[in-house]
Amino acid sequence: VAALQEEKSILLAENQILTERLNQSDSIEDPNSPAGRRYLQLQTQLEHLQEETFRLEAAKDDYRIRCEELEKEIAELRQQTEELSTLAEEAQ
Repeated sequence: VAALQEEKSILLAENQILTERLNQSDSIEDPNSPAGRRYLQLQTQLEHLQEETFRLEAAKDDYRIRCEELEKEIAELRQQTEELSTLAEEAQ
């Protein structure tokens, strides 16, 4: 019985120590804790990356539209070149 009571006392003390450590542990919800600060930093970084992704997608759309316009211009210039070549051949 004495050995069991001693073991119980040791386990209770260990349990209390672990409970205190758990209560003192870093929480991401606490902005003053290292984990909380890191969480806020990562969240801010994520927001910046999302904004940059949105900006890059908008730029990609702009470039796609510009590319289509240039392809149309190339097609028109090729047609004009063919017409001018035909006229040049007729003139010769």
